[in-house]
Amino acid sequence: MSDMIINDSVPVDKKWSELIRYNIFIMKLVEFVVALLLNILPHVVTPVDILQCLVAGPTLMLTTQIMVLYVVDQVQYEAEFYYVIIQLLITICAVINLFVIVAFSVILMYSDVKESREPKSNMKYPVILWWTLEFPGTSNVRHCSDSIKCYVYSDRLMSNIYNTEAYLFYASNIDFKNLPIPRRPDEIIWALFHEESPRNVEEFLHEKALNLFNFSSTFSRHSNVPFPLQHLYAYEDITSPRYFLSTQLKNELLKEIAPVLYLQSDCETSTERDSYVQELMKHIKVDSYGKCLKNKDLPQKFKEDYLNNLNEENFLHFIARYKFVIAIENGVCNDYVTEKFWRAIKVGTVPLYFGSPSIRDWFPNKKSGILLEDYPTPKILYEHIMALMKNDSLYEEYLEHKTKQIITNENLINEYRQRPYQLDGIKTLEEFECFVCEKLYDKMRGETGVNVVNKSHYDCPKPISALTLGVNPHNSWVYSWETAESNAETIYKDIMNRD
Repeated sequence: MSDMIINDSVPVDKKWSELIRYNIFIMKLVEFVVALLLNILPHVVTPVDILQCLVAGPTLMLTTQIMVLYVVDQVQYEAEFYYVIIQLLITICAVINLFVIVAFSVILMYSDVKESREPKSNMKYPVILWWTLEFPGTSNVRHCSDSIKCYVYSDRLMSNIYNTEAYLFYASNIDFKNLPIPRRPDEIIWALFHEESPRNVEEFLHEKALNLFNFSSTFSRHSNVPFPLQHLYAYEDITSPRYFLSTQLKNELLKEIAPVLYLQSDCETSTERDSYVQELMKHIKVDSYGKCLKNKDLPQKFKEDYLNNLNEENFLHFIARYKFVIAIENGVCNDYVTEKFWRAIKVGTVPLYFGSPSIRDWFPNKKSGILLEDYPTPKILYEHIMALMKNDSLYEEYLEHKTKQIITNENLINEYRQRPYQLDGIKTLEEFECFVCEKLYDKMRGETGVNVVNKSHYDCPKPISALTLGVNPHNSWVYSWETAESNAETIYKDIMNRD
């Protein structure tokens, strides 16, 4: 073998010596780098980050060595071929060994976190985890004030590494069979964020499911971090004349369009919205777009993906031409007021509203909408609409936020001034995180007991029909509501009793 030559110049025995020295050097270098990572990086990044880097490491190292060997040796002879194979095998073994050693080192380094009630030295602040994986949450330090700071993560792996002191849940994506149990309400805070329609997770229509949580952030003014104005978007929109058309111009447009607009593509609702509109259509002309009771096509420019462009400039101008807009919510809950109402307010048309029983608290002025509950039947509502159609002054009493550009409802004014964050979804989430963070500091100081979310935080009664203004026992949503009540009881008992 000593007579065999590689590349016509370097003896193979010398090449093997170089190989051994090369691998020793590589091993020592990698050991040094790993030691540096294990001693320094835990103060900067998490061990999960280190492990992720190590997973990519073997591929990177092998690729680099293959490239170097190819460039230097060009694999010209059989001996060199064996040399390359052995070189790669040695490297693979070295990398696998290093990976196993480092992985176990990282696990051991953090293995005592579950048993310890004290945070690790690198975790200066309490740890909050968004449990719902589908919800992005955040992954940083939430600076709530000079003295109130918390780590906020959205990676569940963190619960295996750090002492998680609060879990946050996005209600629409919750899985009751996959929660961080055992539930210890006196030790660990659970907080619920829920901005959606009551139809999303029907168990939350019932108090037992809500009782699983210590705090909440919902559209209800009674929640801990409320956002009843979430669909307003901009306070200035209420009085802005940007889309507003005068009554005179609207009257002229009646030659082309109906006085009432209906625009819906969700046709099966607990409020029996379509049933009401169908009855109203027997008395007054209604332009119905979308999939529900459609009797008119949208202009060509709006046909493509219109549901995602309802707040687009041209579409708002399109809506503003109508004197009245039907605004019936998907569900009835206190303070659940959606864009169906606020869009009408924004463009300056009168909403024919059914939904939140507390809607008057959010009217810009005393008359900023017509409530279906004030008119027992669609025929009686029609008679009121016709009275307004014949008298412009009476009609404009419903539009003083545009014609006079005033807001007189103190409840609405104060809500905006006290909680301006709710007009921005990201700021609302940050407010929620900081609220929970503050509660963790209160808990550490022994200043708070065990709080429990109650029905007022998400107050939705048994489904009520817009048509009858009562509960329709034949409505499938009523059966679903009753089934969810039983489910909520079972879920509560199961979670609270599970070890």
